[in-house]
Amino acid sequence: MKKFFILCFILITGNLIAQNSEMFSYKLDNFVSLKVPKNFVESDTLIDGVQIRQIRFKTKTYDFIAQRVLFENEDQKQSLSRLPYDYTSLIDEYNRVIARMRYRVPYYLKTTTLVEKEGFTGYNLKFANDLETPTYEAEFYLLNKNLYTFFYASDTNFDAKVSTELFNSVTINNKQDISQYLGKPPKYRFGYVIATYFFLSLILVGAIIYSIKIYRKKRGKPSIFHE
Repeated sequence: MKKFFILCFILITGNLIAQNSEMFSYKLDNFVSLKVPKNFVESDTLIDGVQIRQIRFKTKTYDFIAQRVLFENEDQKQSLSRLPYDYTSLIDEYNRVIARMRYRVPYYLKTTTLVEKEGFTGYNLKFANDLETPTYEAEFYLLNKNLYTFFYASDTNFDAKVSTELFNSVTINNKQDISQYLGKPPKYRFGYVIATYFFLSLILVGAIIYSIKIYRKKRGKPSIFHE
């Protein structure tokens, strides 16, 4: 698994400002939807081999980004998956994400709160500037092999009510096949590797013995097991 947290949360505002206050529901993908204004930007990019999908928009008072980042390669064998396999390992993975975010966000982390949406566990983080003024809020969920993160930022007009409305507008389609526990415990992965190498070793030894037997037979020599 790529230990990335390539944080594309740096708010790419450009010149596009959402003037229309009307919001409508829009699919980030088949699993996650959220409310967006008429004027928004979406993009699909590949950074260091990691797939990233974004929806972002800007108003006169705040910036918002919804982001999906591939957390583990799609071709990774499930038997060797390092994704969370239970609640404890999920929280451990989340703590690593928080550590990376704390390092990259140019504000002070003030609170970390476990949250739940449609039965799935996530985290909400709140940041503040040097004056203890709220400036930044993030919420994220690991679903299947993707990390979904939502960012709200406002240096001068942070509005907790607006951020709450935006985060609450995010919905997870629980009718889809979604899991937060697709990985395998370390002991299982270790056993799988040992068993695989043992099986391959038996095949290799068998092939060598068979080759020697055929070679000696062609040379008219008796089997090595009868000398």
